[in-house]
Amino acid sequence: MNAVLSKRSLVILVALLLGSTTINYIDRQVLSVLAPVLRDEFRLTNSQYAAILNAFMITYAVALPAAGWVIDRLGVGRGLSLAVTWWSIAGMLTALSRGPVSMGVFRSLLAMGEGGAWPSFAKAVSIWVPAAYRTLAIGVCNSGSSLGAMIAPPLVVFITHHSGWRGAFVITGAMGLAWVLVFQIFRFLHPAMRATEKGQTDGLPATPRLKWLALIRYRQAWAIFVCRFFADPIWYFYIFWIPEFLTRERGLNLTAIAAVAWIPFLVSDISNFTTGLIALRLERAGWSVNRTRKALMLAGALVSPIGVAAAYSTSLFWTMTFICVAIFFWMAWSVTVQTLVTDYFPAHAVASVYGFGGTGSTVGSVISTWLVGRTLDLTHSYTPVLAALGLLMPMAFLIGTRLMGAVKQVDLRAAEAPIPPAAGAS
Repeated sequence: MNAVLSKRSLVILVALLLGSTTINYIDRQVLSVLAPVLRDEFRLTNSQYAAILNAFMITYAVALPAAGWVIDRLGVGRGLSLAVTWWSIAGMLTALSRGPVSMGVFRSLLAMGEGGAWPSFAKAVSIWVPAAYRTLAIGVCNSGSSLGAMIAPPLVVFITHHSGWRGAFVITGAMGLAWVLVFQIFRFLHPAMRATEKGQTDGLPATPRLKWLALIRYRQAWAIFVCRFFADPIWYFYIFWIPEFLTRERGLNLTAIAAVAWIPFLVSDISNFTTGLIALRLERAGWSVNRTRKALMLAGALVSPIGVAAAYSTSLFWTMTFICVAIFFWMAWSVTVQTLVTDYFPAHAVASVYGFGGTGSTVGSVISTWLVGRTLDLTHSYTPVLAALGLLMPMAFLIGTRLMGAVKQVDLRAAEAPIPPAAGAS
């Protein structure tokens, strides 16, 4: 299947997928960057702000598996284009918000589209990227989360200063519509992609139809679910609450936030690429896939909890240092866990399994976001929040690795039923 695209076209495709995840996170981050402004304008409590975040997260939990199912059937090209168009329009509509309820509705609409980004790039990598380079490709595409989060603070603050906060939602949303146009031109120039976009060429005598519910009988799918359920709330805390944390705990205004809030996400971006390169080097040195994945996960689980120290630091420098180290090792964990989907499952099942794992991520993050809001309203301190978050990575490793078993392809025949040939076909 890799021969469908030349090396040059493959690089362009990965760059386009990176663009989609970057725009995804820019649109997602607009709200958190503007949180101090919006909270003052609409007089939002921590719990109300958390409720708006959870309007996104709860919808996202449902949208991820649904998007995976749709993408496995429509193919990467059509499915991803539909998703980006949807979330771009929803992001622009957020400019019409008049209070917490309407803003929550628009964020929910945004989540419906954004659920398609990650299953899409995971499926594209599983179809077209050679196995030895998949961790690196996953790391590149996944770096859009940190790249978008890095770009968003200065970009959104700049737009807000010139066009107001409503203009920030409109302009960032329009970026996705421009991306869809470029992506469709790329697809038009590579017609052979359309024949393989569903990933249905695994040597089977007929195109397999997945029994989606049967996938959750596999402990490997649950391992990915559990790893993301416990660990991903840490990322969403940093994504959604860093501007608020820096404002309330370190006294930064919107301009100062723009100057420093991007730094942890630059570190995260570096981690995406570094993790992929380390995995590639280890496997070339003779390490098995099983040993490589679990070693990287262990490193993340042991070091990422250092983020707790940010609550006790007295200077902005050390606050940002602890956060940056925590995010670097969390991202090493995340890239590895996301690669497990392609390690365990064949290409035509990747988007569905990825969506299931994403549901674990968002369910855990919904619970965490609600608890963060409640804890802050009750204690007015980030110390218990960061202390609790520090326990999640070790828990994810201990429970997740118990479910994983050896990292190797699973036999999906029990979850598949061949699609019968059309009447009259030979």
